[in-house]
Amino acid sequence: MQKIKRWLGGPVTLRETIESHANNYTLVRLLLATSVIYFHSFPLSGMEGRVDHLSAWMWPVTDVGGLAVKLFFFLSGLFVTQSFHRNTDVVGFAVRRFLRIWPALFICLLVTSLLLVALTGTAPLWRYFQFAGLYDYVVRNSAFHLTWEISGVLQQHKLHTVNGPIHTLPMEAKMYVVLAFIGVAGMVRTRRRIILAGIASLVLLSLPQLDALLSRYLFDASWSKTAGAMFMAGVLAYGVSPWLRPAPWQGALLLPAACFSTGFMHELFFYASAVWLMLLVGQSYWLGKIWRPREDLSYGIYLYGWPCQQMVLAVTARDLDPYLLTILATALASVFALLSWRIFEKPAMAFGKGISAKTWWQVPKPNRGVIVVLSLLLAMCLGMRWMLWRWDFLPVVQLPAAIVDFGPHESRAGKAINRQPDGGSAIWLKLDGDPGNDAVVVMDGHHLESQSGPGSATARVKRSILARPGDKEIYLERRLPDHTERSNSVSMRITP
Repeated sequence: MQKIKRWLGGPVTLRETIESHANNYTLVRLLLATSVIYFHSFPLSGMEGRVDHLSAWMWPVTDVGGLAVKLFFFLSGLFVTQSFHRNTDVVGFAVRRFLRIWPALFICLLVTSLLLVALTGTAPLWRYFQFAGLYDYVVRNSAFHLTWEISGVLQQHKLHTVNGPIHTLPMEAKMYVVLAFIGVAGMVRTRRRIILAGIASLVLLSLPQLDALLSRYLFDASWSKTAGAMFMAGVLAYGVSPWLRPAPWQGALLLPAACFSTGFMHELFFYASAVWLMLLVGQSYWLGKIWRPREDLSYGIYLYGWPCQQMVLAVTARDLDPYLLTILATALASVFALLSWRIFEKPAMAFGKGISAKTWWQVPKPNRGVIVVLSLLLAMCLGMRWMLWRWDFLPVVQLPAAIVDFGPHESRAGKAINRQPDGGSAIWLKLDGDPGNDAVVVMDGHHLESQSGPGSATARVKRSILARPGDKEIYLERRLPDHTERSNSVSMRITP
């Protein structure tokens, strides 16, 4: 009778499941991370004719990768809220979240960029150590300012992106900030408040009147609003977890509703069914008897999956079968993930718990040592990036595009130029050729956020550059691993 009750799920609440170590959510996260690798194998492989049938079945609601990411967001909302509810100190919450995400991300960026440079770079490895673009890739992505490519790397591959899945991490960080504000308002102290906060957040997300505002500051991608809603659904699920009892019979209601509904209701029931199935797997008594991982490698597999796929393609064949690519890349990513978990993630998490408990001095020295090593590596990358952007260590040649006009030619100190919708300033350049899409506008020694192409280039201008009068030198620059290309220079006059 007890086994029948376990199968039915009636006596087991979500709260009992997540507060016990006897659950399968570590395995669930592993499956989600692996499904992301599976999904990316199809666009990364050069093999023609292979179809991702699972994603085709989920269309037009989502695809395998999108579903995995959104379920990750639900679990994040669920478990991060659980942690925040146990310790409502906002500073401690921020420290714990930072030390959970950043150390593994930074090491992954550093290690995988070096390995892919060695495997696929167009210049010798030692040249890349003198190349600002390598350090720029690591530093910018570490700060969630996403950069996809390293010049000269993966040029023979179907996609040149070094690490695609990291695009979800800024959104994850934003949801942590949202939850932190909910905590500042005192809404994570009791379950009743958590329920109110979850419902209120989901209602606000559904209001069409807020779409423009939320799209500007929070949801900057097509998938991100659904991901944010799933995170807040996870927050709400934690609030109602003492009364939420996932059971097999609920599928008899959810699955037909997902199949026969249309429009918004179809999407709603689709994700509700996916969450129901995931919660059912998470509490499954029988699955736990088969295998229950002790170490959570899901974040590492998620981070290393795409770079490992590129590595496998580099050493085998670029048109490798997507299914074989999934198997090989998952195995390789699991090795990196295990090392990441044991060497960096677990010690960093222990250090974060010590800080939030104000007992950091009691954290074992090896764990503190990991933080020191990470800090030194970051300082090295920042220092090399600054030095290599500031001084020329590589030969400088003429860029195959000259500046023939620009605008404005003159402005007054402190005044915005070519004012943008967000109030910022911009400059345009007219060119007599194609500088390449990775050329950067340099103004007064500052490398600006730029877009370039045949015949033109634009860049956002920092306010500090326009604050002081004087002649501001402007030119285009394209840095490659073995040389730097630079255009002619022009000057903009900033008057007092």
